[in-house]
Amino acid sequence: MTAALKPLANLAHSTFSTKLALALVIAAFGDWLFYDHGVGLSLVIFLAILAGAACFMSPSRERRGLLIAPILLTIAFLPLLESTGIISMFFGILGTALAAVVVTGGISRGWNILAASTQRLLLTGALQIIPDFVQARREAQRRGRKWLRLEAVSGWVIPVLCCAVFVALFASANPLIEQWLSVFDPSRLSWEINFARMAVWIILLAVIWPFLSVHLCEKPLIKQSLLRADAQNIKGSNLLFGPAAILRSLVVFNVLFAVQSGLDAAYLWGGATLPEGMTYATYAHRGAYPLIVTALLAAGFVLAAMRPGGAGEQSPIIRQLVYLWIGQNVLLSVSSILRLELYVATYSLTLLRVAAFLWMLLVAVGLMSIMARIALRRSNSWLVGANVLSLALTLYACSFVNFAAVIANHNLSQRREAIQGTPLVDTGYIRTLGPHVIPAIDRYIARKNLTAPDSLVQWRNRAAAAHTERMKDWRVWTFRDLRLKHYLAKRMDGKATGLATINEFITP
Repeated sequence: MTAALKPLANLAHSTFSTKLALALVIAAFGDWLFYDHGVGLSLVIFLAILAGAACFMSPSRERRGLLIAPILLTIAFLPLLESTGIISMFFGILGTALAAVVVTGGISRGWNILAASTQRLLLTGALQIIPDFVQARREAQRRGRKWLRLEAVSGWVIPVLCCAVFVALFASANPLIEQWLSVFDPSRLSWEINFARMAVWIILLAVIWPFLSVHLCEKPLIKQSLLRADAQNIKGSNLLFGPAAILRSLVVFNVLFAVQSGLDAAYLWGGATLPEGMTYATYAHRGAYPLIVTALLAAGFVLAAMRPGGAGEQSPIIRQLVYLWIGQNVLLSVSSILRLELYVATYSLTLLRVAAFLWMLLVAVGLMSIMARIALRRSNSWLVGANVLSLALTLYACSFVNFAAVIANHNLSQRREAIQGTPLVDTGYIRTLGPHVIPAIDRYIARKNLTAPDSLVQWRNRAAAAHTERMKDWRVWTFRDLRLKHYLAKRMDGKATGLATINEFITP
């Protein structure tokens, strides 16, 4: 342990009462940050304090963990600094929990124990205060210590009374101290019970305590027997997934998928005439989601048929047919993406359709990772890790994307209006996306020459005013919100200097 950390060594072996006092101090700070305020920069500050408290209270700090934890926190806090969406909050909380477990020594136990310890901290850590309290009480009784007895409390009577006398004397001698103490005047206090604030404190204490008392799991999150499952571990595997059954299934599946791929190539890409009464948008929408379910079922079949040590993995013919079938499933996923893109081009883009695009992309990546696992003869743990990594990278990238602005820009674009047969813009849905659609709405208003009485213009003005008012509180600051604040300020400055374009008719 370095010399700088030696003064903190005793904190790791602190008593229950010391941890509780520290938890109350952090909870009071959290109350000041969050109660009756929005969430933004305040959440980053609070999570950083939790990580620091976990480091100081850890009984076994590792040098490697102390080096890795700041990197984890930086990666976890970047999405939160950009925006406080669900995904960014997920990464912020998960990164803080990972850093706490890493500092405690979880990284030396392997990724499986690290994941299990992080899961326990996040899911059941709030209940850790109960066994900690019982253990601390037993330890105090075993050592003969006083535990909340009259003798223990009486030792504080003289210090507290003398301190109160001295503070009263200082207040009478110093007007500044008297002014500070007037804040705590009992006559000004409202003795009504604030149940909302009590709930906030309970939640804060439940969140804080696991980071002050991090415990590593002994059992891994995923049993190694599941990751190393082979043919001998599955009863009846030769009956259901023998070489003959797998070979026949793959031949039939490849023929069926080839027919479906051929129809997509003819109608979606070749421009063939659809049956009477069916539009391209209907054809695309009906097949987008069922085809993804088909690809997922195909992936499950491949994993069962090509398990390590199984009959399918040993046959070269089966391996080639599996490669062909996975390739057709990837093509099916791409076809689903193109179907959805055609439907969106005809109608509009929504958050659910954006999520569907990402889901289809992840399915295609998962299928290719299955092919790589078979070709490289990797284990199931490698496949799990590859898919978890691709999912994490996708979600992490999404946390930096302003999907509200993307959807508004697409739905309100002039290029979409030029497409014949497109329905009217659903401005009601766009309003539900929040204030970050204002720049796209401004361009739409300017193009349509809308005036102040229009409902869209009125909503735009109300949303801009509400966002400007909200940004007066530094606790809610994020980079994305600050950029919108500067955008709105420039529009107001342009109007004031006579350089306004759209604001001449946006504001009444």
